[in-house]
Amino acid sequence: MSSEARIFLPWRPAQLPHAQRLASWGEQAGWRVRLEIVQRLPEVSGLALALGDFPEYRRWQDGSPHRHVLDPLDWPTLARWAQEHWPLSTMPLSDFGDGTRRLPGEDWRQDRGLALDLAPPEWALLQQAHSRGLTLATAESCTAGGVAARVAALPGSSAVLQAGLVTYANPAKESLLGVQTQTLERYGAVSEAVVLEMLAGALRFGDLALAISGIAGPGGAVPGKPIGTVCIAWGRRGEPGQAAVYHFPGDRWAVQYAAGSVALGNLIALLMPR
Repeated sequence: MSSEARIFLPWRPAQLPHAQRLASWGEQAGWRVRLEIVQRLPEVSGLALALGDFPEYRRWQDGSPHRHVLDPLDWPTLARWAQEHWPLSTMPLSDFGDGTRRLPGEDWRQDRGLALDLAPPEWALLQQAHSRGLTLATAESCTAGGVAARVAALPGSSAVLQAGLVTYANPAKESLLGVQTQTLERYGAVSEAVVLEMLAGALRFGDLALAISGIAGPGGAVPGKPIGTVCIAWGRRGEPGQAAVYHFPGDRWAVQYAAGSVALGNLIALLMPR
């Protein structure tokens, strides 16, 4: 029977991707890992981690070798801690929908997946963009600003994130991003043609941009576009934009979160050496 570890989080949505990846790492190493959202840290025995801003963390840790307090947004430190306590001889790849171990939105490189030691995509993109002096803008419909919020939750985001445009309704897509009425009428809001025009509008505000439009559910499906259909475009100023259609499983939150991760991952891939 495997050992058990508990990871405690305050209610901070931005910390969930890091905690989720850390929990997956532990499970790959043969541990049973429980994620718990709490207001105050409980008294526990066995291995426990506090990720976040708990007022009583000093008393809770109190020199115990089994209780650890880590910065939930400092992925390099989390990864070093995990490799020390949950050593893996090889770093497995996590592929969205592979039927074994699934983390949200991890099909941004469908041929390879993401290694567990690679940080959640918003963190990785922020580091890549900052190191190159690049700025970012987002144009979001079904994710309603969720991607921009994930980036903005991280320290240092002000040096990269320039704009997050929520264009939920078609008139907003037209007036704020310059999407053509004819494009919307011909292809519909959930289409590669529309997200490419959304992308062009967002690139007025950043060196890098992404655009998302989809059907997150539970309603809104139309013939040929079931719930979970999401169109994503991504690109860099001065270069041709790219777009693709994805079909994500799960509820509304899962579709929105996966769409954001894939969009961010596509931008990471764009910046990687070819």
